[in-house]
Amino acid sequence: MDHPLWLLVPWLVFAVGIGLKAWKVTRLLNRQVRSSAWGVERFRAGLERNWQRTQSLR
Repeated sequence: MDHPLWLLVPWLVFAVGIGLKAWKVTRLLNRQVRSSAWGVERFRAGLERNWQRTQSLR
């Protein structure tokens, strides 16, 4: 263990672990965004209706 490259092993393990965790989280977020796309459209349409209603009251 006198070789300085052994210091890179824990960093490599850490980097791989962080990469796997980030991939898992982004995969879950992408799946959630795809399934809730219709909810976002409904929310946007509701905001537009509310904006038009307030504009007509002025």
